[in-house]
Amino acid sequence: MHEFRSEVPGLCDPPEPYSYSVRAGNTVYLAGQVALDVDGRIVGTTVAEQAEQVWDNIEAVLRDVGGSLADIVKINYFLQDVRALPEEIEVRTRRFAPDRLPAVTAVQAAALGLPGLLMEVEVVAVLGDA
Repeated sequence: MHEFRSEVPGLCDPPEPYSYSVRAGNTVYLAGQVALDVDGRIVGTTVAEQAEQVWDNIEAVLRDVGGSLADIVKINYFLQDVRALPEEIEVRTRRFAPDRLPAVTAVQAAALGLPGLLMEVEVVAVLGDA
């Protein structure tokens, strides 16, 4: 049986009908997270600033299902400008143990869901595997 979570403490309501996460067994699929605060406002004007909020949001979703960043096995990035990836890597590097680095894909996206968004990050986590 799958567990669908469309409400997560500390996150704004989804801007459209979807689940923040879907758990299938020990695997958790997170919807793409952007730099929105609890009130639905964009946080930051640089990739580094937005990355901090994105990773806070990802941590909140994982915490809601009993997981943590250590459970992430795959990261997919969608960046308005892929040349800004080093800014995000600096933020991510502080949050992950050097011996638990997930697989990563980065894609440049012509536009994201709202004007002002510079990145979106989706992850897959396997709980209880850390």
